[in-house]
Amino acid sequence: MFFDNSNQSPVVFRRAVHANLAGMIRCHAVCHGNSTHLSQIQTGLALLHHSGGIVLSQECKTMSRRDPGKPHHLRDARQTHLLVIVNLKARLYFDCHDSGEIDETAAAGIDCYFKRSYKRQLVADRLKDKVFPLGLNYELHSPASDAFSRERTAVFGRKFIGSRLPGFRPTVEEMHCDPADVVPRVLFIARAWDPFDDAERPPDKISERISLNSTRARCIKLLRREFGDRFLGGFVHTDYATSNFKEELLPDNAVSAKQNYVRLLREYPICVATTGLHGSIGWKMAEYVAFSRAIVSERLNYEAPGDLGAPANYLEFDDPEACVTAVHRLFSDAAFRYRMMENNRLYYLTYLKPDRLVRRCLDIGLSRTEAGIQMSRCQA
Repeated sequence: MFFDNSNQSPVVFRRAVHANLAGMIRCHAVCHGNSTHLSQIQTGLALLHHSGGIVLSQECKTMSRRDPGKPHHLRDARQTHLLVIVNLKARLYFDCHDSGEIDETAAAGIDCYFKRSYKRQLVADRLKDKVFPLGLNYELHSPASDAFSRERTAVFGRKFIGSRLPGFRPTVEEMHCDPADVVPRVLFIARAWDPFDDAERPPDKISERISLNSTRARCIKLLRREFGDRFLGGFVHTDYATSNFKEELLPDNAVSAKQNYVRLLREYPICVATTGLHGSIGWKMAEYVAFSRAIVSERLNYEAPGDLGAPANYLEFDDPEACVTAVHRLFSDAAFRYRMMENNRLYYLTYLKPDRLVRRCLDIGLSRTEAGIQMSRCQA
């Protein structure tokens, strides 16, 4: 039986059965909820299991993950964390929260800590040898027939915490495509975050949302003015956006439904990304890479593994006017645009595809554990 650092009893424990476990990588995932932030990792584990790359077991434990002693934006952060125990020894921790803070309590008891919003300067010196960049994050799921997904739903319910568009579960098959040489058009569908929907939100986080909304609104206004009907974008029609950004709303809110958005990603070769909450790289950036789009992105605050960077994978901007300039470049240079799309397809296949992303983390964890064993033998 496996346990994490809590003292709670397991509710459900599914042990995977395999004809031949000898030499196989055995992974045990300890789950505490259905945060959509973790869907990419859970899907990657399931894909590796079903392809025979690992043998996966899963433990679903209901417990409170809220920590009132942490800063306001981190009180529910552990809803986006997942522990995976590999070959009964290596403890790998996946932190998919938007913010860059490391959970040092969790990091103290594990072998490798994979952080979505990774910045080396934010990692304490004593932890630098065990904290690694996880990569871009976005929502996608295993097919409905996946037993691990069904088990989590049975224990935790159908509410996927963090889901932008509940009711639609995009699968791996739906969430990628090859580059396509189509007529250049630009897409930017965004959300306006209400700065005042939580009375306990501190002033710096209120200011962050106001600034984020302002940048997005200005980008929408300038792109719409500059590119006319070659641009599709605007704010999703929430109560807050309708009250505060009437001129920047989507002309037709129906296009924001996830099914329609996925279809549009295939039709619009140029896509715009802006900074997410807590300075994060937004989910749109990962979606654009997966769909082999040509990307114009606000400058990234965090790091991704591999060679993702400007100008190979995206053009970056620091203000909305520079966003328009970058989009013009992609419109006017078809060869450059298509080359960027091919680069993003390669990055997806190498680093972002969920089974590849998870396998990279497993390899790091196993190599570190093996190195530790060899060192112990040498010292004995």
